[in-house]
Amino acid sequence: MLNLNRLFVCALAACSVLSIQRAQAQTAELLSVRSTDQIQGLVNTLGIPGGVLPLEFSVAKYRITYPMDYIGNSHEATAAVFVPVDQEGNAVSCALPTHTYMHGTIFLREDAPSYDGFEGELGYLMAMGGMLALMPDYLGLGGSTDVLHPYVHAESEAESGIALLEAVVALQDELGIALNGEHFVSGYSQGGHASMAMAKRMQEEAVFPLAAAAPMSGPYDMSGTQLPAGMAQDQYSNPAYLAYLLLSWQQTYGNIFVDLSEIFQAPYAGGLPAMFDGETSGDMINNYLDGPTEDIVEPGVLEALMAPGSAFLAAAQDNDLYQWVPESPVQMYYCTEDEQVFYENALVAEAWMTENGATEITTVNGGPLDHGGCALLAILGGTVWINGQADMCSPTAVADVTPETALTWRPTPGGVTAHGLHTGQMWMLFGRDGRILDQGVASGSTLRFAPPAGLCILRTADGRTVRIAVD
Repeated sequence: MLNLNRLFVCALAACSVLSIQRAQAQTAELLSVRSTDQIQGLVNTLGIPGGVLPLEFSVAKYRITYPMDYIGNSHEATAAVFVPVDQEGNAVSCALPTHTYMHGTIFLREDAPSYDGFEGELGYLMAMGGMLALMPDYLGLGGSTDVLHPYVHAESEAESGIALLEAVVALQDELGIALNGEHFVSGYSQGGHASMAMAKRMQEEAVFPLAAAAPMSGPYDMSGTQLPAGMAQDQYSNPAYLAYLLLSWQQTYGNIFVDLSEIFQAPYAGGLPAMFDGETSGDMINNYLDGPTEDIVEPGVLEALMAPGSAFLAAAQDNDLYQWVPESPVQMYYCTEDEQVFYENALVAEAWMTENGATEITTVNGGPLDHGGCALLAILGGTVWINGQADMCSPTAVADVTPETALTWRPTPGGVTAHGLHTGQMWMLFGRDGRILDQGVASGSTLRFAPPAGLCILRTADGRTVRIAVD
């Protein structure tokens, strides 16, 4: 599940460090402040078309340290938090929605978002439109050094996000922010699994009400789709993932194996544990395990792991995340040539949720792209979708929008025509229930479309909206 550091390289701005401390064990350390010009440079580097994401604010990046629970013990975790600020670096005056983004698979602790990981760069893009962006490093990664990261473990993934929200609430005064009560969550790859876990927990506990979730390319059906499909391959693209699962689930559940030699052949069984030290890259572990699966694992062991009654299968079922009924909009993204997280995970989740009464579930097929090729497309799509539903802070009041810049519409034969868009600008059409009905990029100042009967909302990437009512 994707390590985005292999795909993108961006320079971090030099910054001073300021620590804000609090008695309750949460701390906030200012890492950098990026101007709108600097963030625009990142947008340009990534090749994102103008207008797809609103660029309204400069952004301050903090590293938050906070306590979280894991199998009965309290541990210290870290996270990146991105705060919209004005050009002088002052916090904005309006209340903010939150967008918690869960990152993909990493092996190096310092690839986490609050350290040197590329996905931390995406936080500037998620916050620059008037959103508080939160990115947990996860337990065992970032500044957390006393435990192996509990890989694809739904309970601790969700806890890393919920505990971070609690820490941010406790640090509001120090950070100079206020929250408006809207909470969104997204994530890609392992982050797709983690964001689904957090969304489920938010609905169950209702402490932080879930506004909407955008899980992307995640292994939601570990027991029935992800593991069987991966194990059926003669040579899986990332054998390090299986070793990661076995070691972390053994740490969590305690009954997966007695000795790793039961599963891996020599010399792999002896060398693998030391490689999961937070300082060995996924590439190095994959190279160590390079070759046909039958030459790496003991004969018959994969079948035994997935046999009814096995502890490994029970752990996989414990981390399945599709058998719940979301009450808020959930939009899943996938690509059909994904060689790491099989796209059927999203289809299984959509089918089960819909058949059991969920009414706001959608999926977006990104096309025949592999796991890496799907990443930025999906993350941008999910961010635009979340931005379109959020009550984001705006530097310009609605009352200040002039007729020349306001969106308008009128009925035309076969539908309606909207006026006031900008060429190349992303737009989205929402139903009254918040579900996305259509989206695209404007080819000119007008847009012709045929909305369904009733009320819908057209929103452009710069935050302008117009309500459209069709009989």
